[in-house]
Amino acid sequence: MAACRAGENTTFPFLATVRSLVAIVVSVLAVAVVVMVIVFVHRPVEMDLQSYGYVQTQEWWWIYNNTTRVYEPAKEVPMLIIIHALNPSGRGQIQGNINIVRIMDIPNASFVEMVDFSRFEPTNASFEPTNVSFDLQPHSSHRYRRWVSLKDPASLYYLYDRHHQDASLGFPVMVVVETTYKPAHSEKSINKTYYCWPVTFLCSDSSTPDGGEVPCKTEEDLEYKVSWRSPPPAPSPPPAVAGNWTKLEHNRMRLRTSDGP
Repeated sequence: MAACRAGENTTFPFLATVRSLVAIVVSVLAVAVVVMVIVFVHRPVEMDLQSYGYVQTQEWWWIYNNTTRVYEPAKEVPMLIIIHALNPSGRGQIQGNINIVRIMDIPNASFVEMVDFSRFEPTNASFEPTNVSFDLQPHSSHRYRRWVSLKDPASLYYLYDRHHQDASLGFPVMVVVETTYKPAHSEKSINKTYYCWPVTFLCSDSSTPDGGEVPCKTEEDLEYKVSWRSPPPAPSPPPAVAGNWTKLEHNRMRLRTSDGP
C-alpha cells in the first residue's frame, strides 16, 4: 500500500504539469490566430498590374522619301498598348483608374535618365482626356487595350536617330502606368505608379511570337532609383543620313521599308 501511495504522489503532479503546458500552448496558439485574423482583415487590398511583353507597332518609325531619296523620321507611328489590372485579394472589390501611360527608352542601361518618348492620357470617344475606370471583383482582372498614335516630332526623331538600325529585333523599354484605385469599404483613394520592365518595343507581324506578361512593380518594390527626361528637340529640317550609310546598310533599310512589317 505504501508503494501505491508513493506512485500516486509522483503521478498526479506530473499530470498537472502536462495540463499546464497544454493550456499554455493552446493559449499561445489562440492569440496567434487572433493576431493573424486582425492582420488579414486590416491588411490593405492592393491592385496589381501586368504589361503585355510588347509595345507593338505595325509600321516602322522611319520612311523613305522618294523625292529627296533619303530616310527620315515617320510622321506618325500607331502603337498598341495592353495592360492588365488584377485584384489578387479575395477580400473585396477594387475600383481602379488608369490615368497616364508612359513609354521609356533606356539609353544608359539603367533606370536613371530614361527618355520618356511617349506620354498619353486615355481619351473618350471625343478624344478628350479621361480616366479609364473599371471595377475589379475579388480574384478578377481587367484588360486595357488601346491603339495610340505617336506624333510628337521630337519623339519620332529620337526613335529614328537611335533605333533605326536595331529595329528588326526591337529594343527594351519600360512602361510606366500612373493609377488611382480605391478598395471597397474604403473612403481613401490610393495614387500609385507601376513600373513594367522589361517590355520590348517592336514592329510586329504574324510571325511574331507571343509576348507573355510582364509583372509591374511599385516604386517601393522596384529597389532602384528611377528618373526620366523628355527627348531633345528634333532638328529642323532633319539631316539626311542616307549618304553616311554604307551601301549594305542602305540596301537593308530599303528592303525593310518595301517589305513592311
